[in-house]
Amino acid sequence: MFAYPKAKRSYRSVVCHSPIEGTEDSMGTEGLVPPQLLSLPVVLRCLDVVRVVDVTPHMRRVTLGGEQLGAFRSGGHDVTPFATHNPDDYVKIFFADPETNVLTLPEQDDGHLDWPRRPAPTSRSYTIRRYDEVAGELDVDFVVHGGGVAGEWARTAKAGDTIHLAGPRTSTVPPKGAPWWILAGDETALPAIAHYLDAPPSGIPVHAFAVVPDASDEQVDIEGITWLRRRDDVSDGQQLAAAISALSLPDGDGWMWIAGEAGTVRELRSVAKSLGVGKTMLDASGYWRRPVTGGVLKRVRTLRAQATETLAGRL
Repeated sequence: MFAYPKAKRSYRSVVCHSPIEGTEDSMGTEGLVPPQLLSLPVVLRCLDVVRVVDVTPHMRRVTLGGEQLGAFRSGGHDVTPFATHNPDDYVKIFFADPETNVLTLPEQDDGHLDWPRRPAPTSRSYTIRRYDEVAGELDVDFVVHGGGVAGEWARTAKAGDTIHLAGPRTSTVPPKGAPWWILAGDETALPAIAHYLDAPPSGIPVHAFAVVPDASDEQVDIEGITWLRRRDDVSDGQQLAAAISALSLPDGDGWMWIAGEAGTVRELRSVAKSLGVGKTMLDASGYWRRPVTGGVLKRVRTLRAQATETLAGRL
């Protein structure tokens, strides 16, 4: 994900109803409304871990709650209750620096956050899996194989722990009138894919694909998803590309949502192009990056491509 610069930043939020990518008109072909991007007030909250459940061997669900899911006063400002509007909404979660074990947080301002110059806060972005306003519970799913500051926190999290998070800062409203949807990614994309499938659009075919390590990582409670088990002989992107290319799709401007490892997302961009998916109907996010190996020139080229992909994701 995008690494925040050390300079002080402030995020100001206004609600907008213009299409994603700055399209000139909210209507594309007749009856089609492209995705809309909404900006939201940003609030820093301190929440409690209510419970922790292992959904699969590599996916841990942390349920959060606490008084600060509601309205409260912070930094001399009245802040709004937590709200999420669409399946791809995400929050930034803050962690102690893995080297110093010091937790650095931004400061709450009126509808936005002010970021300290140094040390920079350590944060990671995570999609909201579920929010139950009545119960006062917020679910966040963490992939826990491999390293990483967020995965390590989730691995040891227990009821009673506290965590700070901020957002959502933006919310993407899915398109209306698209003749088909494609949702695709690796296991890091599963929370968003599952959230979309919780309430799929009526009368529109939704084709969802996810690559997972093995059969034990298939979440059987998610309906409408095609599981692809990771293979050593082909990349995740190749597997997803083959599955998507085998679809028989209706004519028209369909919508494609893809997320996961940056290289996988790059491969699927080519598939989107071959399907005729236009810029305004493609939502592509590189959630993470595979470690770079090889010579200096290869590393430079890879890092350049990864930086471009990440910046095109969730800024």
